[in-house]
Amino acid sequence: MKALAIDCAVSKIAISCKNGENSVKLVYDLGIRQSEKLLPAIDFVMRELSLLPSQLDYCCITLGPGSFTGLRLGLSTLKAINLSCGTPVYGIGSLEAYAHQYASGRETVISVIEAKEDEFFFQFFHGGKGITQVDYGETRKIIGLLSHESVTLVAGPGTESFLAAAGGLDPLLPLEGFDSGRDCASGLFALAEDKIAAGEKPLEDYDGPIYARKSEAELVLEAKQASSGEKQTS
Repeated sequence: MKALAIDCAVSKIAISCKNGENSVKLVYDLGIRQSEKLLPAIDFVMRELSLLPSQLDYCCITLGPGSFTGLRLGLSTLKAINLSCGTPVYGIGSLEAYAHQYASGRETVISVIEAKEDEFFFQFFHGGKGITQVDYGETRKIIGLLSHESVTLVAGPGTESFLAAAGGLDPLLPLEGFDSGRDCASGLFALAEDKIAAGEKPLEDYDGPIYARKSEAELVLEAKQASSGEKQTS
């Protein structure tokens, strides 16, 4: 199949294109500069495989949780391709995409994305299937859900930070994490094609990212409104 995948869930973005067995991928770790590079990167990977947007069978993207700016940027870009070419867009949960590398294992996997210091988006998986809902919390909350009786594999871009934080709180927890820098482009293709094979519908125009928590701007606004309300009642 011919397809385009974008992972914009964290500051390190990955853009991958495939044409049958051939594929090209670019990875940028540029923070807020990702908006400058996304469209040129898409153009580059597609030209390397001699593909036009109209020739794509589908596009896929990490749908969240993750960076508010990155998720909106990636999704709006693929929706533009959908609007102009009719190419279906499939959204994959970010945590599911990062956990996919361990889908064939027997161990329980916790997929983590660092939200801010000592706070993570997380979800548990077994055999590639989510066994909990997407959640958000501090390290102490998360390790309270882990078992000392069996090894838990840690996946995702928050792996190193989570292992360090968890080890500081409970050094005896049996945790293992590998390849924290690995992007999830190959997982996106596999998961999207599973959806296609199962007859699942692509994203609709009104579908948006999965945020799992409010943005910093929303939290600041709520704090201001609460403070204003307290002053008015005092």
